[in-house]
Amino acid sequence: MGSPLLAMLLGAALSGCTVPAGDTHILYGVVRDAGGGGLTLEHSEVPGVVEATTTRFAADPNLSRTVSTGDIVTARLLVPKDADALRIIGVEVTGREAAPIAPAGPAALQVGEQLPAMQIPGVDGPIALGEGQGGVIVLTFLFTTCPMPEFCPLLARKLRQLQDPIRDHGRIVSVTLDPSRDSLDVLRAYAVDQGADPAVWTFGRLELSQLKPLLQRAGVTRVETAGDILHSLHILVLDAEGRLIWRGNDNSWDVEAVAATVRAAG
Repeated sequence: MGSPLLAMLLGAALSGCTVPAGDTHILYGVVRDAGGGGLTLEHSEVPGVVEATTTRFAADPNLSRTVSTGDIVTARLLVPKDADALRIIGVEVTGREAAPIAPAGPAALQVGEQLPAMQIPGVDGPIALGEGQGGVIVLTFLFTTCPMPEFCPLLARKLRQLQDPIRDHGRIVSVTLDPSRDSLDVLRAYAVDQGADPAVWTFGRLELSQLKPLLQRAGVTRVETAGDILHSLHILVLDAEGRLIWRGNDNSWDVEAVAATVRAAG
């Protein structure tokens, strides 16, 4: 997300008390509620501390009053050494949430449900996805300029590791979340940088109007702000007929476990 340093740290200057001892971490997210003496954030993962989800955090009322629902924020998270409650001790507003391009619409695919047939322009030619796709596909979403190491860059590293174990059993299809900047030429260069073997891992691009229904069926949330994209992480395994076999909702999936799922289906 390319956020600057926090503009506000909650400490004696705000609350007249000392911040408890503990570890601090940077958290990126969107404010969902700022009332009742706390902050509810839809946020990124902090490995080993909290997964990417929506969480109600303790926060000083003075801090809560500096933000509003829909604010995109960079926050400083305190994990106290002598308490259970995670606490937000600093926050900077970096933008406002725009209307998501995947709002209420068709529900996300459930296991056994079939994705409608579609064609996606790809760096290696058109990609058949959904009903009648003809082979097992690992479907993912990312964008080439994602600045958060634990999001797209980590996903790309794991997909690179997945290539050999699923060779001859399935393909990986990564669709960009940023079609305004990720042209097919940009994606082609990115594929080379990531070590993508075109026989196994390919990249596709849809215009926003076409991307929207695919994100809805995949269960992906995407919010665009000035120069940035906030999104959820999902990986879907579809059988040869485009039916959902398995879904992962973060980056914690195991490469060999996903490979085994692909091999069993292909």
